[in-house]
Amino acid sequence: EDDFAIPYREIAKYGEECAQNGVAAIQLVGWNRGGQDRGDPSQDTDPGLGTWRELHDAIAQVQSKGVKMILFAKLGWADLTTEWYKKELYKYQATDPYGIPYQQGGYTYTTPTQLAGINTRRRAVMDVLSPGYRDIATHEFQKILALGASGWLWDEVVHHGGVLYSFNSDHGYTAPGYIYAGDIPMAKQLRAAADKVDPDYLFSGEAPEDYLQQFYPLSYFRVGADTRHVSRYIDPQAPLMVAATGIDDREKLNLILLYRYIISYEPYNFKGHVTDFPLTLAYGKKIDELRRRYRAWIWDAEFRDTLGASVTADGSHRYSVFQTDSGKRAVILVNMEPSKVISATMNVPNPGGFVAATPEEPDPRPVSDSIQIPARSAIVVMEQ
Repeated sequence: EDDFAIPYREIAKYGEECAQNGVAAIQLVGWNRGGQDRGDPSQDTDPGLGTWRELHDAIAQVQSKGVKMILFAKLGWADLTTEWYKKELYKYQATDPYGIPYQQGGYTYTTPTQLAGINTRRRAVMDVLSPGYRDIATHEFQKILALGASGWLWDEVVHHGGVLYSFNSDHGYTAPGYIYAGDIPMAKQLRAAADKVDPDYLFSGEAPEDYLQQFYPLSYFRVGADTRHVSRYIDPQAPLMVAATGIDDREKLNLILLYRYIISYEPYNFKGHVTDFPLTLAYGKKIDELRRRYRAWIWDAEFRDTLGASVTADGSHRYSVFQTDSGKRAVILVNMEPSKVISATMNVPNPGGFVAATPEEPDPRPVSDSIQIPARSAIVVMEQ
């Protein structure tokens, strides 16, 4: 709703802040005209935030500090309130058997008028199976490429608003068409456009299905205590990224350590500085330092879920097992209790000697199969 919070010319200071705190990339949300969830699929810059040149130069300045820029976008919807939709894009929307367009309800965020549903930007579900629409989307994607960032993230990449089929007979195929069958042709077309600019340009998406991770190798999503970590089970080494949003988000960060996820810091839902939650940032840094130091055991190694070890404890806990190329095992144990120290017993078949390290005490120390874990903490036990 025209909340021009951060002008393009101020983005560079965020890059400096990230560089100082070991953050390797910025996902820039709301940069396109109208902001997040408005104006899609347009990828024009917003004059309320500055000029195209100001954004282009800000991206270059940030990347010169060693921090990559990743531009957030959505190409699967059309904002029903735009003149572009009313004059052209409606031709490429998915329709039901009665010719009625499918819709996705849009989102309400923070203002009273949105929260009351008065001026919500509702959206048409675009038919990515249509070659004509794929060409439109590719043209918008080329605007993203021209800004010089290192990659992009397609939010809601396989959403389609719950719509499976389009019955529109004017889209260049025999209707009805299975919309999800257009995901791979769309990805190939966008990848071909990117390869002309930079073959290393990063494609990432919000929780792409496994069939799409061949094109969007980095998957970004959120997890909770009850999440089933299917994507990690499918591919032990896939670059999967998870949001840490809380002021003191140790529980989330411990899960990120447990399941070999990349940390995405998101203070104030993309509206803050990374230094706005110092407790979360400090603990995240310790986790990443631990993974760098012991990467052979808990980063380069194969994630095995709980295969290869069993753990019992007198409180709520989680654990995961990693196995190195040489067959050495590591077990990460997490105490899920909010205020209770727990005692855990670990059983590993045919064990060698073990050492343990934690984010707060990274130096290795000998450890037996009986382990004390402080509340809200994690420990890494590694076979020598």
